[in-house]
Amino acid sequence: MDNAEEADKPVTGTDLEVKDAHLIFAAVWDDLVQKHGRDNLRFPREFIWLGGAPGAGKGTNTAFVSGLRGITAPPIVVSNLLTSPQAVAIKDAGKMVGDREVIGLLFDDLLAPHYYEGVIVDGFPRTDVQVECLKIFYQAMLELNSDYRPTPLARFFRKPMF
Repeated sequence: MDNAEEADKPVTGTDLEVKDAHLIFAAVWDDLVQKHGRDNLRFPREFIWLGGAPGAGKGTNTAFVSGLRGITAPPIVVSNLLTSPQAVAIKDAGKMVGDREVIGLLFDDLLAPHYYEGVIVDGFPRTDVQVECLKIFYQAMLELNSDYRPTPLARFFRKPMF
């Protein structure tokens, strides 16, 4: 099929899924700011991202990595986020839990106070869009660090380590 035929092809529901990481990240970030307030976007300082196929040993090695890095919080297992009440509500409404929803669930979870010193995230990123959103997230965290450095809240907005 050439480009002209592709342009004339009707748009289906699956074609409408947003795949632009910048749009997805902006929507998720706006939701977080509205829900928590910018002053409360206090993410962990250290992130350890464990990727790999199911059964590759991510969960098996989590305790070792946690001990080595002094991380006391339980890991965030992305597949468990997909069974959270929020994800189940999305599925029950007949919708897909896509990149935007996964990223929103994950970033919201990362704001929990017990992750402040560090977190291990098992099973993220899984898609190219998620990889790009992670890059944008890192830049957003650097921006928070820079913006809050001269304020009394600076201790909550440390430079992230990925």
